[in-house]
Amino acid sequence: MDPYNIQNPSGIYKLKCNTCNKIYVGQSERAIDLRYKEHIRYVRTNNPQSAYATHTLQNRHEYGPSNNTLQLLKACTKDTRMNCWEAMYIQKFHQKGILIAEQQVYELNPFYDCIHETGLLPCDQPTVPSTTAQDTHQQGNTDIT
Repeated sequence: MDPYNIQNPSGIYKLKCNTCNKIYVGQSERAIDLRYKEHIRYVRTNNPQSAYATHTLQNRHEYGPSNNTLQLLKACTKDTRMNCWEAMYIQKFHQKGILIAEQQVYELNPFYDCIHETGLLPCDQPTVPSTTAQDTHQQGNTDIT
């Protein structure tokens, strides 16, 4: 059995701000489309419940439809590795200077630099275009082998 629902996977995702193109990284053990809708509901109801909603509201920025805004980075189920994957992607976008300021950045783990320097970090691979949930089964599997 697959570790995630192919049609509507869980895992590590990114949301792009349509105004400044900065990135928010999140994780969800539920379907990422559902989590995206929650972020948008927070914006629409002026509720800074998430860093993405806070960024959008405080800066008066715009969000877009899921096919332009939401991207699965790593399909996975909830376990301790989900936190590690999220932290690695947050660090990646933070070091590139494209992470939203409202995103909590974890203390730099020296393993990140080691993995990055050796070229084993899967998030250095080209990113795939944003898709709908029906297409996400073709992406998001970036295991280190």
